[in-house]
Amino acid sequence: MIGRPLVLRPAGRTFADRPSLALLARADPFLLVATLLLIGYGLVMTYSSSAEGSAADPWGSVARAAVFAAIGLTLMFAVAFLDHSWLGSMAPLVYLVTLALLAVVLLVGETVLGGQRWVAVAGQKLQVSEFAKVLMIVVLARWFADRRDSIGSPLVLAGAAALLAPAVYLVYRQPDLGTSLVFVALFFGMAFMAGARLWQLTALIAGGMASFPVLWSLMRDYQRARLVAFLDPQSDPQGTGWNILQSLIAVGSGQATGKGLTAGTQSPLGYLPIADSDFVFASLAEDLGFLGAMLLFALYLVLLLAALRIAYRSRDAFGSLFAAGVVSMLGFQVVVNVGMAISLMPVTGIPLPFISRGGSSLLSICLALGVLQSIAMRRDPG
Repeated sequence: MIGRPLVLRPAGRTFADRPSLALLARADPFLLVATLLLIGYGLVMTYSSSAEGSAADPWGSVARAAVFAAIGLTLMFAVAFLDHSWLGSMAPLVYLVTLALLAVVLLVGETVLGGQRWVAVAGQKLQVSEFAKVLMIVVLARWFADRRDSIGSPLVLAGAAALLAPAVYLVYRQPDLGTSLVFVALFFGMAFMAGARLWQLTALIAGGMASFPVLWSLMRDYQRARLVAFLDPQSDPQGTGWNILQSLIAVGSGQATGKGLTAGTQSPLGYLPIADSDFVFASLAEDLGFLGAMLLFALYLVLLLAALRIAYRSRDAFGSLFAAGVVSMLGFQVVVNVGMAISLMPVTGIPLPFISRGGSSLLSICLALGVLQSIAMRRDPG
């Protein structure tokens, strides 16, 4: 897959592939169906969590989410008809734009719940870091693809880390530890798919663990409290451990089939915090139970396997590595968000793809999936 010659076509070829039924027929059906079903699942949970929460008009919340879903799907199809190789050729500009956007957030961004992460666009708040994740996948995919023959050199990994570091720093300053960790996860996933040696990645992980005391000193007080609560939530059940304990109660109370949509009690009674975003999986498990959670995991599995198949069948290294980055990003977010809800991961505020409330997350995912469809539609014959 990665050993194939890299072909980065000039920008002028981008619009040569005009929309046609023949091109559309090459889109990946598994990726498309899984995407549509996950968006639908997200709309259902938006209604349920809004009805259980403080929203006066749950259908209004659904309508707003549906608008973002429609925009996201339109974006996905539009991007799919553009040649992904052109995007790779624009990687240097993409990198500069990414850092500029993240810097703008720190200068003029709006502060909500203690985090300066949003900018207002046409009356809507957009979280730039969500799009920055996808844009950095473009940058790293181009970096590794151009150096696939020398991936064993430590300088290649060091260069990729140096490219990523400013984005991680700017996001962490917002502060947004969760998204910073997503950047790190996609770096490791893409480096592994590019052919980096296991000992190199292990050494990087060991170095990160060794520097934990320094990272601990740089964390804010509430971030340290979240880590301590993760290790022993019972030590402060009315304080830092409250969120984790109430999430566990919600997940467990759903049992096999759940209490039913809008019938959950943890959120309406004020026990489950941020039930439509950070702890949306706990809300889902309470409403739909074990079977509802398994259905969600099955859809995620289809989506990720379809993305991996696109990576394998890509005509070029850039496409393969971009797909690997998307798999790393989405897979990491699912594992961390679900793990957070069942006390296997610290609370970091990472959204659950398609399910957590937030237009920025959905739009950025649709952007990434549009590029995946572009790669699939231009795959090698056979």
